Amino acid sequence: MTTIATADCFRYALPLRTPLALGPRTLHERRGLLLRLESADGAVGWGEAAPLPGFSTETLDEATHHLRRRAEELSGVELMDSVIDDVLRRQAGDAEPPSVQFAVTSAIAELWADQQDTTVSAALGGGPQSVPINALIADDESTLSEVAEQYQAAGFQAVKLKVGRHSIEKDAARVRALSEVLGEAISLRLDANRAWTYEQAVAFAERIEDVPVEYIEEPLEQADRLSAFVDATGMPVAIDETTREGGPGMLDELEEVAAVVLKPMLLGGIRLVRRWSIHALNAGATPVFSAAYESGVGTRMLVALAAVFSEVPAGLSTYSRLETDVLSPRLSMDTAEVSVEAGFASTVMSTRLQPIEAVE
Repeated sequence: MTTIATADCFRYALPLRTPLALGPRTLHERRGLLLRLESADGAVGWGEAAPLPGFSTETLDEATHHLRRRAEELSGVELMDSVIDDVLRRQAGDAEPPSVQFAVTSAIAELWADQQDTTVSAALGGGPQSVPINALIADDESTLSEVAEQYQAAGFQAVKLKVGRHSIEKDAARVRALSEVLGEAISLRLDANRAWTYEQAVAFAERIEDVPVEYIEEPLEQADRLSAFVDATGMPVAIDETTREGGPGMLDELEEVAAVVLKPMLLGGIRLVRRWSIHALNAGATPVFSAAYESGVGTRMLVALAAVFSEVPAGLSTYSRLETDVLSPRLSMDTAEVSVEAGFASTVMSTRLQPIEAVE
């Protein structure tokens, strides 16, 4: 039996290496919340709630209110179940904002694992000791070939290229140039972030029809035409934003989807993310875990989830945009793989946290 003796909430604000444009907003720092649970005999678990402006359904102020309230409810709770899924089911709080669900279930999973003297990934079902990550290339086409060669030499299994920010012709040329350097040994992922109309997306696909692409993520402004796009072009697609517009059952109607990008910070708790993974696999799609500019606390949980519920490179490059972190030492994202347990050996630095004392 594990009793939650204390549940505390904290704020953090971490500077970004470069300004981050999110639609009409430009962020200069990443702000979020941490939940710390401690058992009566000293086991500790951390969870992160960091709504992403313009993408999350809740604001940081709303998440703060809900997380503080949940912390007060959790204090004194006995976690009696021996199966981690039962613990997470009882404590998931489906009515709470997604980021708060992720924080609460993450903290409980960490606490339970620490109490049982096991790893988080083992507590959630087991998996490999390391997780491959995909490299991310954004806008600077002037160094495209050079960067691609560096990623190739570093042993990355997948590279993700952002498209939809240039003309169709220029984006197609960038894809071709990148593919020529990477070859077929490294999978090429494209992400359009719903930049195109159906006609534009088809025109793009036609220009790269002979280029091997693992998938193109959210190519259409209108996601309801994804099936028609696949039928017309044969190009494999992945969904990301679409996952926040319905539950996992939507995959029953999207048989053409090749991959499902899962961002727990935007989706919800661990139990819901596992449901998405199972539905994706049953539908013949690949679950791909991805980050949303979390601190090291959220990122280390993403690594554990990717180890348990996926078998392909995860998208964790947003972590590298943080100038500093709440973890010391911080996670290393300079190689093609990240250790599943590395982040859990780090210390959460209290000097970078501001306590939240009461419900606001």
